Amino acid sequence: MNNPTDNILFRCSRLGDLVTEAKKKGEELGETAKTYIRQVWLEKEFGYKEEVLTDEMMKGHLCEQDSLGLVQSVLKGEFRAKNTLKLKNEFIAGTPDIILKKEDVIEDVKSSWNLRTFTEAELIKNYFWQGQGYMWLTGKKNYRLIYCLVPTPEEILVETKKKIYYKFNCDESNPHYIQMCAQIDHNNNVINSIPAANRIKVFEFAYDQEKIDSLIKKIEAAREHYKTLSLPGVAVPA
Repeated sequence: MNNPTDNILFRCSRLGDLVTEAKKKGEELGETAKTYIRQVWLEKEFGYKEEVLTDEMMKGHLCEQDSLGLVQSVLKGEFRAKNTLKLKNEFIAGTPDIILKKEDVIEDVKSSWNLRTFTEAELIKNYFWQGQGYMWLTGKKNYRLIYCLVPTPEEILVETKKKIYYKFNCDESNPHYIQMCAQIDHNNNVINSIPAANRIKVFEFAYDQEKIDSLIKKIEAAREHYKTLSLPGVAVPA
């Protein structure tokens, strides 16, 4: 008979947290991994989770099609349709952005917050492991992480300016408030003046079975740790 914890799946977007190395000698899981496992436990056992939606995340949602269009115009090739199919195996689950049919490639598209963050964007650990997870789920052997720089939607800019407005005691005539709002507009408008080819940044890597083997060991350890979790409390007097 299977243990219920054998059915616990971990999200591809959080695999980077799961593989964090332990600082204490002899331990399999790091503190970051344990924190993530507790979040999974709270959600699965109690339906509890904390919704987080930053301005950066909101831009990612709102600009998804703009970024896909930018990628298509620059990289060409087969038409890129947004994948909505949720995939899973016995260990992990995830929804890759683009599963190319004619190429042995998975693509994941990220909309950068602004020009600065775009220039600083790199292949970070979480995205590397997310890519390994997606390739594992699909059987594809190559992965492209694509950062895109597209203008921020007006509704986000309005909210950004509103925050500044309140910091200046709702004084629209304050010269510093006016200057800051003008700079926000400039930073956004300058994006369209940059050639499309200079507004995507691509990182490519291949499927690594050794990485997946090490990930499976982490997931097995995570499931064992999951079994040890409980609510705090004291003995109730008889």
